Amino acid sequence: MPTRTTTHTAEVAAFAAALDDFRRASSRARGRLASEGDLTLSQYHLLEPLLDAEAPLGVGELACAAGVSAPTATRMLAGLERDDLVERRGCTRDRRVVRVVLTDEGAGRMERKRSRMEARHLALYRSLEPGEPAQAARLLERLAAAIEDLR
Repeated sequence: MPTRTTTHTAEVAAFAAALDDFRRASSRARGRLASEGDLTLSQYHLLEPLLDAEAPLGVGELACAAGVSAPTATRMLAGLERDDLVERRGCTRDRRVVRVVLTDEGAGRMERKRSRMEARHLALYRSLEPGEPAQAARLLERLAAAIEDLR
């Protein structure tokens, strides 16, 4: 009986070590992706819906898409507006509503960031053996769901 417990403990430790290595590598890669003057990943995720939007979007919509609170999105947008990357506009029908659009500079920086991220995703995909990308996608989805369920 002790053999099973020891094996199980070793497997959990190996899994935890691999997960920690992955997390650290991801964090370092995020740092390398954010060159000086570049958008942070948080800023990118907040503004990403604007890249394909046909009309200005509300702060609440952007916050929801980025998985942040509306006050957090508002603070982030204030800095992005100071940097002339977005423009906030009031709604003519409801003064409480604020709509956001990318400026030309903001759209350009977002497109460049998107291109760099897509190139990195492709490089990661190509680093895997045939069949592994589908396996990795399934495992990553399951791990993301499990992490969301942690209390």
